[in-house]
Amino acid sequence: MQTTQKLLLTAATLGLTASSAYSQTSPLVFQFRADSNANYRQLPTGTIFEGGTFGVTVFDGNAIFVGCSSDEFFRPSLFCPIGATGKVVTGTVIDPEVNGDGPFYSITEVRAAQLLEPFKPQTARLVAAPPSLLPRPLPGFVDRSLSIFYNLQTNAVRLFPISSYKLERGYIASERSRFDGEVVPGSYTYNFSSLRSSVIPQVIEINQFPMIDGFRKVNRIDRGFKFRNAVFDEDGFALLDPEEINTLAWSGNSSDIISANADDLFLSIKRLINPNDPLSAPDLIADTLFPNFGSDGDPRILLPSPLDTSFILPPGFVNPGETGVLDIEFVINRLTSPVIFESATRRFRIPIRMIDSFASSMRSNTPPGTTEQQLSADFDFDGDGVSNFNEWAFGSDPTQKASVPSSPAVRKVSTSGAVLFSASGGTGTADALEYKVPKVKNPIPRLKYSIEYSQDMDKWDVIKSDDPAWILVDSLGELKATSSATNPRTGGFFRTKVEVAN
Repeated sequence: MQTTQKLLLTAATLGLTASSAYSQTSPLVFQFRADSNANYRQLPTGTIFEGGTFGVTVFDGNAIFVGCSSDEFFRPSLFCPIGATGKVVTGTVIDPEVNGDGPFYSITEVRAAQLLEPFKPQTARLVAAPPSLLPRPLPGFVDRSLSIFYNLQTNAVRLFPISSYKLERGYIASERSRFDGEVVPGSYTYNFSSLRSSVIPQVIEINQFPMIDGFRKVNRIDRGFKFRNAVFDEDGFALLDPEEINTLAWSGNSSDIISANADDLFLSIKRLINPNDPLSAPDLIADTLFPNFGSDGDPRILLPSPLDTSFILPPGFVNPGETGVLDIEFVINRLTSPVIFESATRRFRIPIRMIDSFASSMRSNTPPGTTEQQLSADFDFDGDGVSNFNEWAFGSDPTQKASVPSSPAVRKVSTSGAVLFSASGGTGTADALEYKVPKVKNPIPRLKYSIEYSQDMDKWDVIKSDDPAWILVDSLGELKATSSATNPRTGGFFRTKVEVAN
């Protein structure tokens, strides 16, 4: 029978932090962190898994780097006040806080490993776990250990070993069953080479807690996180009116899963990399759609409690026609001991589209006391001779007399390969007719725009996308018709028709 040496740590060990072993601020001597992440997206057809990770990070010992590095020893200077105080002789500094090319660094403090032997990733492994699909024993740890000569400018130079190992398993979007089968709550046991014994491994145990899951039905019972009261359009976007006060609601973050004292809940609306694709990834580089009032980095709203099930989105912060993804993020930290803890993130997303509502547009732009008749579609609120609905449908302001729909004009444009209107009758670049009209972006009620053509203003034909005589471009904010090379007509009339779609 193999003897093991269990790790016993008390609250006397230095305080808990989630920063890495080689940070500028972390004073820790020892830290063990298990972490898991999962992303889910809610669509009209249900909730899908977008991928996740499971892993652990451990370090024993610590070094505090302060920014200066070089491939040669350097003395104190104006730019590097303490000069080179440490040299990394084994291992690679990969902490993003350091950003150096070494091996000489400005280091203010080094603490040597006390429990785990460095540079032994082959002996690090998961040896016990709750019933699951996770293989045991599970090797695969990556070595992040260092050996540092410290106090180079003094007569007290000596070697400091720092032990650090990392394990990570990834799960792609099609592997929800594998993620659910491997990442389960319970007690996990890991073995590492011990500095205290060459034959008895150092044992670390951690308790991992139940986690909030993406929505699904289990035995006809709703389980997991779900956005409530979502109304989707035919493209798969949930609809929100940016001129209204919207109450965003969800369920699934109950107190038997989420800790009011240990967890955090964040909310944001991020742009999509492809704004027309509800499955597109969030754009983490571009500014968020909300909050968008000056926060740096990746701005998020911290909700008062991780048990909150709603948030009131103020009007006017997001423009009609914009799309994005509403991102609810649970950040979870649970302690097994002061230096052994579980860190997890669960993100729940729903693609959203900001609509342009005739009713809310009228209400938001008219003074208090405006009557229902004055707000109606057929009424001419500003008295400019154009009804409220027609002004809204063609992009002018129904409440301002100086704002009227611009008159769509027919113009000649150059189009490669057209022969119509060519002065020489050749087949090179020629002029073509173009007619375009503005459209409301994502209107409610939904509108159907069409362009009709006539040569005598008696017989009108709707220009369709499959008509070879015309090139019809129907985009989010505009409908445009251009005569093609096969169009035999030399002139005529256009008109626009707008109907409320069924």
